[in-house]
Formats: sequence, structure tokens, C-alpha cells
Amino acid sequence: MNSNVLKAMPVLLIILGVILSCNKENDDDCSVTVSNLSATYRLTAMKYKQTSNSAEQDYLLLLPACEKDDQIKLNANMSYDYVDAGIICSPPGNDQGTWALNGNTITSNGLLNGTIESFDCTTLILLMTDVNIPGDKLTMTLRKQ
Repeated sequence: MNSNVLKAMPVLLIILGVILSCNKENDDDCSVTVSNLSATYRLTAMKYKQTSNSAEQDYLLLLPACEKDDQIKLNANMSYDYVDAGIICSPPGNDQGTWALNGNTITSNGLLNGTIESFDCTTLILLMTDVNIPGDKLTMTLRKQ
């Protein structure tokens, strides 16, 4: 190797090491915040249990095809848009409203009301209880688009 290259090698290795070791703290921040939750989602699973001992039912299968591809957009200004995307229902199911976040609880004047069971920056799992009868549970899995 050229002697100038050999002299510059330690400096280049240090610069490369600094670049590779830089870790942005917010890159992996999937905490439940308005900023992190604000995105467009699609429902990918919906499971219902009438009691803790009953078999889980796949409620997504019960939805009409025109509702399975809809989008829920949670806006940072605490509004939401429900968009009848893909196959359009008749009449279209578009809707708008507001949502709020209090700790791990989402409330809205629409579809999303419940406790955030998990959030990994891509998948939001929301648990709702007492939907049809006291003690039942509905789990919705929403995936960022």
C-alpha cells in the first residue's frame, strides 16, 4: 500500500468507528405517544372472546369485503379519518372524528376505544372489553401502511 494511505488509515478507521457507533435514540422509540401513533393503519385481525373460557372467534371473517381494506388515519392534531379504501361499500363508509390518548388508553368518538396491548412502531394491538356483554374481549390488530 501507498505510505500516505497507511498514514491515513487510523484516521479513517476512527471516523468510520464514530459513524457506525452513532445510535439515534429515537430510531427505536416505540413508546405510546401521539407522535408515534399518528399514522395510517389497516385492520389486519379482529378476535373476539365472549368469556375467558370461550373459544376465540375471528371477527375479521364476518366483515364484508368492502370493510376489510379500509384505512384509519390517526392525525397528530388528534383528529382521525376513516377512509373507505379499496373496495368501496355502498354507501361509502368514510368518517371523521377525534381521538385522545391517556396513558395506554385510546378513546375516540368512533371505532377506536380501548387499551393499547402492544405497539412496536408498525403494529398496534388494541384491546376492548365489555363490547357486547360484560366481560367479553375484542382484540384489534392494526398495521401501519
